[in-house]
This record gives sequence, C-alpha cells and structure tokens, in this order.
Amino acid sequence: MAEQENKSDTEEWSRMWASASFVGVLIIIGVPLWWKTTEVFRVTLPYDQISSFDTDSHFITTELVVLANDERTASDVAARIERDFEKSDVIKLKITKQVLPEKLRNTLDTVAEEVEAVEEISSLVDLKKHNTFYVVQRTPLFREVWVGAERVAFFRDARVVSTLIQALTQWVYHPATLHGARSETGDRARRVRFPGGAGYHVVVSVVHPQPRREVHFDAAEAVEDYIGSFVDELSELHNFTLKSQWIYLLDFDFQPKKIMDNSSLGHHFGIRHERLHQLMTRLEERAATHVSQQPAINLALYIVPCDMAPVVIYDADNKKVNAPVQAFMSPKWGGVVLGAQECGDEPFAPNVPLVMGTFLAQLRNLIGITDKEPISGAHLDPLRSVSPRKWEVDSLLRVRTLEHITSAERSLKSLAKLLGEISNIVINEEVGASINTAVQNIRRAGALASAGRLRAAYGCARAAYVAAEAAFMEPSLLALLYFPDDQKYAIYIPLFLPIMFPVILSLKNLVLWFRGKSIKEKAE
Repeated sequence: MAEQENKSDTEEWSRMWASASFVGVLIIIGVPLWWKTTEVFRVTLPYDQISSFDTDSHFITTELVVLANDERTASDVAARIERDFEKSDVIKLKITKQVLPEKLRNTLDTVAEEVEAVEEISSLVDLKKHNTFYVVQRTPLFREVWVGAERVAFFRDARVVSTLIQALTQWVYHPATLHGARSETGDRARRVRFPGGAGYHVVVSVVHPQPRREVHFDAAEAVEDYIGSFVDELSELHNFTLKSQWIYLLDFDFQPKKIMDNSSLGHHFGIRHERLHQLMTRLEERAATHVSQQPAINLALYIVPCDMAPVVIYDADNKKVNAPVQAFMSPKWGGVVLGAQECGDEPFAPNVPLVMGTFLAQLRNLIGITDKEPISGAHLDPLRSVSPRKWEVDSLLRVRTLEHITSAERSLKSLAKLLGEISNIVINEEVGASINTAVQNIRRAGALASAGRLRAAYGCARAAYVAAEAAFMEPSLLALLYFPDDQKYAIYIPLFLPIMFPVILSLKNLVLWFRGKSIKEKAE
C-alpha cells in the first residue's frame, strides 16, 4: 500500500514539474520572444536635439568694409550703417573701416568710369572673397550711390549715407527675403522661386504648333551660349542639367480677340491673361520633363501661328502688357515667351537675344535672384553679361543657407512628431543615419553661418536638407502602417488564447498542489 502511494506521489511530482516546466518556458522564454519579435524596430534618435531646434534663431554674419577718404567719414558711415542694421536678427554686419591710401584716392577721383574705379579697388582688396562687400568713397559720382556687378558700392560722401543704407538693404542684403527664407509662410520671392535642392533640370522647349512653316532657331546653341553661361556662375549652389527640345502639333485655343490699333498693321490680337495658365497645363502634358527626381525649370518658346500675329497679353485689369516681348511666368514651374510668327515666304527667325534675355530674366526669379526696385539717388549698373552679379550670388547663398537649415529642421520636427503619434513607423539603420547626419549638419551650418563662413555653411546646410528629406521620404517608414495594433491583436489573440487556457489551468493546479504539499508537510 505504501509502495503504491509512493508511486502515485512520484507520478504526481512528474506531472506537476512537467506543467511547471511548460509554464516556465512559455512565460520566461515565449512571452519575451514574442514581445521582441513583434515590436516596431526603431534606432536611437536624438529627440532632445530635434526638439530644441529654433528656426527663428538662425542668422548669418557678413563682412562690410568701409573705405573712405578720411577717418571721420569712415567712422560716421560705419556707425550709421551699424545702427541701422542693429535691429535685424537675420543678418549681422561685421563692419570694419579704413582710410583709402592717398594714391588710390587720387586715382579714384580722376578715372572717368566707375568700372575703371572698380579695377583700381581690386589692387587694394580681394573682390573675389565671398560674403564680403566694400563700400568705397568716390567723390566725382553722377549719383549719390553707385552699385555695380562686383562686390563694391561707391558713395559720394557722408551726407548720402541714408541712400547708401537703402541700397544695402533693398539690393545687397535684403533682410526681408532672408526673413522669408526661414519663416513658414515666406515672402513673394519664396513663393516664386523653386525649393532648394541638389540640382535642377533646365528644359528649353520650342513649341511649334504648325510645323509646315519653317522656323530658324538653334535651341541647343542658344541654351549653351546664354543659359549655360548663366548657370556656370551658380555651380557652387546647384548642379544644373541643360536640355532643349522641339514640340510639334501642340495647338492651343488662345481665344484671341482682334483689336484695332494705330500700328502699321492696324490691328493686334489680344489674349486674356487667365487663358495662359491653361497653356502651361498642355505644355506639361507634352514636355518630357519627368525624367528625374530633380525638379525641372521649364522655359518654353511658343511660336504663335501667323494668323494670330501680332499677339498682345492683357492682364487681369484688362490692360495691355507693354513689353518688348510678350511673356509670362508661373511660380515654381517656369516661363513662356510668345514668339509671333509673321506671315510670308521667308522662314520665321525669332530675335534670339530678346527671347533668351527674357528667359534669363525669368530664370533669375525662379532660381531666387529678386528684381531690384529703383532707389532715388542710387544707380544700379545694368548687367553687361548674362552672368549674375557677384553680390547677387552671395545673397542667394545666404537665402539658400537659411532656407535649407529651416527646412531640414521642420522636416525632422515633423518626423519626430509622427513617430510620437504613430507607433507603427519603422526607423531602420539607414533612416537613423540620415537623421543623425541631418542633425549634425544643421548644428555645423548654424555655427558656420553665425561665424560668417558662408560657403562652408551652405555646404553643411545643403547636406542637412538632403539628409532630412531622404529620411522623411524613405519608403520603409510605411512598412507597418497597413498593420495597426487592432489588427495585430485580432490575429494574435485567436492564436495564443487556446494555448493560454491549459497554461492558466496548469498554473492553478500547480498553485493548489504546492499549497496542499505545504499544508501536508506542516501537519506531519
């Protein structure tokens, strides 16, 4: 009897320890393993640094050198400029002043042309230095202030400093545009120019709806001669790819209205401004611009049929647009020039300098070089070539630097916010590396910009922008968005619930058995 009882106890011990082993394996190994294999993978991210970003705190330091005939004039001009720019929180001027050498001062007073005077100044200072502008006194000026293509402005004397400050504010530095570059809403210039990026495709299209009439226009050569020379000066900002194409049989109903006038023909055809944007839609359908992830800047020459020539655009107020060439522009898309094809036996040949000059004017705005409003008492020397002014390149570098920094910060902040709201977003090693790279370059760019190292700051800012955009647009972020938590539980509960019933019952029996054993041992 005792032997049978001992055998029963042994079997009961074996059964209970088997149950305990099963429960232990499930709870100690199974549950953690299931938890680990079903969690969303996320690398460690610098959330504290991202949350501390302040887009309104970024500014750029730039150097301004005042060269005057005497110490008093240099001090007065420098003090007035410094006082006027003190209130700007987006651009800080580092002003230095010095007196012109007597020989150079005499030379500046005797040369006839300002361009010659600039050449004389280049013997004293380095005009190729980025982010540095020179304000030089030159007494025999026909205007109070003269600004040329180089990083030099001439002023007559200390009495014209208010005009000089106005020229620096509206032409050279333009703090309003810099404010727009770092704000969320932006100004008019930001609404027109293309977003920043590593590069652009510039596509010049010649649209010929009636190819039976011959047109003489070498588009490839014109693009290389004019636009190629222009973008070469901006190669440190963006990589440009130039293309040209011909588009035939793209007919568009302008709904022109014949209007009698006093011209040699006695009439012209008026086109309403609101009809022109529909032409862009037609051009977008036919133009081969979607060949790369880089944005395309479209410049189109539309050869208007001869039965509509000459054509004149009327604005929203029904007023004639008086311009040497009829053209219009669409922000962040491109521009169109209407080339009127005259009827006759001779082939139509567009005025290449006029057409390409219009394209360049549109391209300047689309890239981010703003038009300069006239200032009373100041003279802005007209462009003598297709290349942008040197200080315009510096201004564009400042705008793009701030725009890249703030855009990268907003992208990272938005991504961090999404990660907090949506738990199923996966952050793999590649995305984590992009985010960390963006954060590091944002810090470097801000420090370099505040130190006045503009070119290095722009390089870091662009790297931060590219890395932040790559992280934000990474397709792997969407990997588990189609599998929310409620669906996860709907799948796992039917799988694990049948297993958990015997486990819970075994756990209950184990607890009762251990209690019974302990009571029996105490009784004995």
